[in-house]
Amino acid sequence: MDGKRDVWQTVKVIEEALDLLDHSCAATMNPTQTLAAMRAVRRLADRMTAEAAVWTDRAAKTCAAEKTTGTGLSDYLAVTEGRSSSEANGLVHQAGRITADPRVRDAALAGTVSPGKAAAAGAVLRELPRHDMTESQREAAAGALLEQAIGGATTRQIARSADRVLEQVAPELAPTAAGRAAEAERRRQRALRERELNFAEDGRGSVRFWGRLPETEGDLLRKVIGACVERGRGDERRELETLKAQKVSGELSSGEYFAARAALQEREHRTTGQRQADALTDMITALQDAGQIPAAGGDTPRVVVTLDYMGLLQLAVDAAATGTRPDGTVLDEVSAARLQAALTGASETGADVSASQVRIACCDAGILPLVLGDQSEILDVGREHRLVTPQIRKTLALRDTGCIFPGCTVPAQACQAHHVTPWWAGGPTSIDNLVLVCRHHHGVIEPHRYDPAADQWHITFDPDTGRPRVIPPARMRRDLPQAPNAGEGSAQNRNKGAATPEEAEPGNGGGHGQDLQENSAHRPETGTGCQETLIA
Repeated sequence: MDGKRDVWQTVKVIEEALDLLDHSCAATMNPTQTLAAMRAVRRLADRMTAEAAVWTDRAAKTCAAEKTTGTGLSDYLAVTEGRSSSEANGLVHQAGRITADPRVRDAALAGTVSPGKAAAAGAVLRELPRHDMTESQREAAAGALLEQAIGGATTRQIARSADRVLEQVAPELAPTAAGRAAEAERRRQRALRERELNFAEDGRGSVRFWGRLPETEGDLLRKVIGACVERGRGDERRELETLKAQKVSGELSSGEYFAARAALQEREHRTTGQRQADALTDMITALQDAGQIPAAGGDTPRVVVTLDYMGLLQLAVDAAATGTRPDGTVLDEVSAARLQAALTGASETGADVSASQVRIACCDAGILPLVLGDQSEILDVGREHRLVTPQIRKTLALRDTGCIFPGCTVPAQACQAHHVTPWWAGGPTSIDNLVLVCRHHHGVIEPHRYDPAADQWHITFDPDTGRPRVIPPARMRRDLPQAPNAGEGSAQNRNKGAATPEEAEPGNGGGHGQDLQENSAHRPETGTGCQETLIA
């Protein structure tokens, strides 16, 4: 092999070298040496990222994960590496862009360009009319993009250079003045396809969101929020002038003026980013107050606050004692008497009061508890109905919070209710036979109608908590961490996760579906025929 090592030997050498790295030498370095060391290690990390991309793309094009573990590559990465589904999808897409052209790929592997710039160059090469270009023109386009990357162009500049590169290497194919309108429409359609809005909890009490919109809609949103920000600034100026006038006229004392002025300063000192965030929140609140929020998942979106039994009981006791609901409205005599009887545990006739009657009384008091698994709550419609009832849907959303597949962050309102034991196999429509899954993962866990013992992903329920657990295929056990927490970062987060390898016994689930659907993590642009095994 001309002195070269294969991948196994190379990885071993790199791991051994990293194990020998002595960080104590950093204490003797001056700032110049520290910066040089940082740059050297980051260049090495970039080269390793490029290597990982090459092997990731190879695994995608050969359907290696699907053939070996019965799991699509993006889901395999999410589960085995503890990533979110969107992050795993991004890695597969980036790998396809880095390897789109041999010259760009080799430059990334050699560390000549960063993986980010290589991915941007690969994306531009895919945008060009490659089928109308000659081989020499395609090579020239790759060379022009590499020159930009090596010459210091940013990733953003490279990503926007498609037209310039085309004018440089194939001017006859570049859009003419007469074709500008068609080009604008093409960009518009591409922007529409690429629009997105994503949400994720940041673990610090906030919800982070990001995305993109076509230019027209993005400009409109920016202008509307900007107008709200400027109106807020104007309101603050007018409010300040009013306070000053009230102080001069004696309507406000000095103490009252300074207290009001301090409260106003808190709003005045907001950054532009904070003002824009507040404007967006105010817009959503205005829609909600106007009753313009549509229903989703069988119910109007709302924030659910879960109380423990003692908290719920205290609300009921307070309502019975004061005669008022939590919102301040007064209870009528019948409702108050019913609530008091429920809290004593017996009716006026001395008969025991059921849990359902307590909930009815609490509902009269403006308290609506949701008790999982209680017989009086409509959580089981047996074989009478295949579709879930609104009550079951609400309970599923409360229990699962979103797609239960490890690493998936799709929220409850965008999920489908899945029968763990299929309807066609006699499974009832009940809370202990239903889970929430997104459209993509619904097909991954759908049992095979004709091979129920096939080794694939399946669902079980914890006998103690009643919560669903996602069991990976037995053939995937060797690739899972020893103590996986695959639910970390998923929609359900603390309440779910893939089972430990010991729990993933073969024969516990169904098999692959017969219908095939394209893997969302590996679209046709990769040029492969690899598809996820999904049920329509």
